[in-house]
Amino acid sequence: MVFPFLTIYLTHNLGFTLKEVGLIMSFFGLGSILGAYVGGWLTDKIGSYLVQIWSLFLSSIVLLMLLYAQSFWTLAIVAFTFSVVADAFRPANKVAVSDYSQPENLTRSFALLRLAVNLGFAIGPAMGGLLAAWKGYEWLFYIDALTCFLDAVLFKIAMKDDFKEKKKQSKKEKKGSSNTLVHSPYKDKVFLAFLVIICLLAFAFLQLFYTVPLFYKQEIGLGEGQIGLLMSLNGLIIVAVEMPLVYLVDKHYSKFSSMTLGAILIGLGFLIFTFPMVGMGIAALSVCFLTMGEIFYMPFASAFVAARASDSNRGEYMALYTMAWAIASVVAPLTGMYIGAAFGFNMLWLLLFAIGLIGGLGFWVLGKL
Repeated sequence: MVFPFLTIYLTHNLGFTLKEVGLIMSFFGLGSILGAYVGGWLTDKIGSYLVQIWSLFLSSIVLLMLLYAQSFWTLAIVAFTFSVVADAFRPANKVAVSDYSQPENLTRSFALLRLAVNLGFAIGPAMGGLLAAWKGYEWLFYIDALTCFLDAVLFKIAMKDDFKEKKKQSKKEKKGSSNTLVHSPYKDKVFLAFLVIICLLAFAFLQLFYTVPLFYKQEIGLGEGQIGLLMSLNGLIIVAVEMPLVYLVDKHYSKFSSMTLGAILIGLGFLIFTFPMVGMGIAALSVCFLTMGEIFYMPFASAFVAARASDSNRGEYMALYTMAWAIASVVAPLTGMYIGAAFGFNMLWLLLFAIGLIGGLGFWVLGKL
């Protein structure tokens, strides 16, 4: 609820310049990288249950600290801290999904997780916008902190007994598998190559949220209402078709075949912006291509990482996967806007199209190994 309105809050309510806001947001990205690593490391040490509970609980506290931070450096430090705490949840959550899934439904489990995230993203910003207009921005922080706290409490109540049972099973498994060889993700060449591709594709896909809205406004002349509808279209398509589509694809095709198609569709989604007479219809077509690309590659990528790891280092694998996205989130807004301003948006779209093709080729090659 807070994050989509944070830049507006910092500029309009606290009076920071765009440059200062950009720097504060970069601290969020840096915190995400560290948070992903710490979350994965802790998950392998103490389990996903405790990491998720403490991440949610501490997030509620740091959100309130963020509200009362006023100076640049205070905001930067609290923003970094919040991102570390909040993003520690991500690898732990993905490991939990892996632990509760069977190999045959692992990809669909991650698709279901994405469905939950997109439903939340559809509801949160809409409620946040209404609340900010009605009561003021400080209420976004209060409500967001409250939901994190209630999540932690609900999670503890719902999963406590199951956590104890899994802990007993884990101890038995460790005793019986002391001689099992565990490969480090840092020595897994296929996985490291996979992360490079993920980072490139994340850089491309994240432009949908950073530079594309600016392109809609400045170059196409769309209003805020139209831009909002286009952004909502992404979530609506995911909610409507992802689960049945992933079920069908997972049944008949390999993960790398699906990811190859997804990467190419993302590239084509950006290439569409180079067409003459770009308007609302072409913009909607682009969102459709980008969303279908997202559906074909993201749940399968998470499932690949989960299956690639062992029980004892799945947190580390998921941490590195999450870090690839976090690194892209730091680089994507600065680089994308710079290329658009210096060389024109068409040059940016062509570069992103090339990244999509390179990503598709990379997945295809990895699938042959």
